[in-house]
Amino acid sequence: MMDFLQRAWGALRGAIPGLFRSRMAAPDWTADRARILLVGPSGAGKSTLVNALLGEGTAEAGSGAPVTRGTTWYGRNSALPVALGDTRGLESVASADQVAALEAALSALAAGRRPHLVWLVINAEGGRAFSGAGTLGALAASLRQAGIPFLVVLTHAEPGEKAHAELRTRIAAVMGDVPIAAVNTLPLMGEDGAVLLPVHGVEALWRASLPFLPALAVRP
Repeated sequence: MMDFLQRAWGALRGAIPGLFRSRMAAPDWTADRARILLVGPSGAGKSTLVNALLGEGTAEAGSGAPVTRGTTWYGRNSALPVALGDTRGLESVASADQVAALEAALSALAAGRRPHLVWLVINAEGGRAFSGAGTLGALAASLRQAGIPFLVVLTHAEPGEKAHAELRTRIAAVMGDVPIAAVNTLPLMGEDGAVLLPVHGVEALWRASLPFLPALAVRP
């Protein structure tokens, strides 16, 4: 136990020093809102999900290198009574330290500052490894132990529960019986202007999240 705490402390102070300044603890204005924390690899589409729910331009979004630095909470001026915590994307080189830091930070939060729900965001087009240290699978185990509910969000996903069957099977093998929501927040267009992959799944994701949120949360 002491070894884990020392590693987590080292990760917090050294590997990811910005996490102390990242407002992992939800700010005061989130007290009367449902709090959802978004965690996932860089480029998975966390910031784009924030924009899909709270309005385009709410969060700066991009692909590849992390756009979000630390954790930023959005939704203060939204009519929807929800606060979304957009975290820095997990990077393959430092993911073990990042996951350890997230685990330590979440376990240290008072009940009134903890997220009500965590969205584990995975790009369905690629799908990162889920088992071992520094993965969403490891984080899911820690969340379950801490009593913080979570669900998996597949971004850039085809519609339908049967889509990405192999990926869903891999997730279930590592994370167990976890709700999985498939979404696509921006239309994929062909060269001829045809819509190859439509926007879908955001309202379904919200409905899947509602059972884990306070009664004050309503449909968008």
